Amino acid sequence: MTALFISLFTLVLLLVSAFVVLIVLMQRTSNSGGMGSALGGGATEQVLGAETSNVLTKGTIYGIIAFFVIALGLHIAYLSTVSERPSGRDAGALVGQDEEEVGMIEQTLPVAPAEEGTPGE
Repeated sequence: MTALFISLFTLVLLLVSAFVVLIVLMQRTSNSGGMGSALGGGATEQVLGAETSNVLTKGTIYGIIAFFVIALGLHIAYLSTVSERPSGRDAGALVGQDEEEVGMIEQTLPVAPAEEGTPGE
């Protein structure tokens, strides 16, 4: 269930991100237009009215707030899935087991006879 929640809200986060990018690009930076005129700056004034800059500014603010709330929710959901995973063994048990396994391996391995003339004799 949590994986479905994370996947769904990741999709929503991507859509909100695209919405915020488009809204920011539609805003005019000056009277000469800028990127807003390339995306139909005059058309947005006709659709949204004379107070287009106020509407786009509010849309940007609401979009950014939604982005951060969804990102925080995803982070919390991810942390909850990580904490729910079984930890398995603790480090002390792993160290103790490794020492036992090393002792067992040393006992079962055959010892090769030393060759004559090898360094270290």
